[in-house]
Amino acid sequence: MDIHAKRIKDLQCMLKQHGLDALVMGRTLEIGFLTGFHLDDCAMLVTRSGAWVFMPKMFVEQFRSKIDCAAAVDAGGPAETAALAKVKELKLKRAAFEPESETYVRGTAWRKAGLQEKAGLTGALRAVKEGEEIAILRKSCRIAARAFGIVKPRIKTGCTELSIYRELEDTMQAMGAKGPSFNLIVGFGPNSAMPHHESSERKLKNNEAVLLDYGCVYDHYCSDITRSYFHGKPTEEFRKVYSIVAASQKAGLARVRAGVKARDVDAACRNYISDAGYGQYFIHGTGHGIGLEIHEYPRLNTKFEAVLRAGMAVTVEPGIYLHGRFGVRIEDSVLVTKTGCEILTRTA
Repeated sequence: MDIHAKRIKDLQCMLKQHGLDALVMGRTLEIGFLTGFHLDDCAMLVTRSGAWVFMPKMFVEQFRSKIDCAAAVDAGGPAETAALAKVKELKLKRAAFEPESETYVRGTAWRKAGLQEKAGLTGALRAVKEGEEIAILRKSCRIAARAFGIVKPRIKTGCTELSIYRELEDTMQAMGAKGPSFNLIVGFGPNSAMPHHESSERKLKNNEAVLLDYGCVYDHYCSDITRSYFHGKPTEEFRKVYSIVAASQKAGLARVRAGVKARDVDAACRNYISDAGYGQYFIHGTGHGIGLEIHEYPRLNTKFEAVLRAGMAVTVEPGIYLHGRFGVRIEDSVLVTKTGCEILTRTA
């Protein structure tokens, strides 16, 4: 069975399990996941027995020539209005939408039209990668990992954070990436101690820390990787902190496998850093899911009870941040397996 036809069938089974007649969606990401058609200004309706995508007339033949898992319908106006008309035509009393994936305006309109809110249906399907999407995700991560080896030798005293931002972006695009998967973080010196630093015109000085947090989009799938190192002769404090973070990440990676709770991976990383005396300086969760979005289900933090499943792709990224001095974060994207994990962003 075609992967997109399978996803629609899986969603139809979920509708039955949750006592729903249909799901309506308007975000390109979900429609693209279910059909393989990633163009804007569309809406989709999936019932227990059928699937329709409502779109501008100029898209109809393009859709029909490539996709047969859902029917293409000329919306003849706003796609959302056409989807609601189909709900009414089919007399679907228990139609729903996912509030977390819709705009405020669209969600408000659908709520007023009588649609129920039901979160997490397509998100649950997206959490476990299968078939070709695993190969695509591997490629996205491989591009990001290779970029580090290419760009690192170009990072010289006097270069700016933004210049390295552009080097990373250009290098990944030269290898086939569509673009960055988020606003890349390049932090020199004290800026490396800010987990979500905004890359700036600050110049790199001799003997200070460098942190690169970046990724790319390849065929719609996101990668995420962080590397930290010292430009010049590392201080004893940097060596110590780096070794703690590296060992913490190793402990977390060792916990990743199907059947393990997401928070247990966080605990493995967090406990190691805490035992080393730096617990107060680890100020974020250990990781998150990746896929069509850079942050997906599940979250690896202190409270997330969800159990990891084979096929999930997550990051493991512990860090220590010493404000005003430097920060160290080491992050890899990994694929959860039955017996452990496959590191997708491995670098030398």
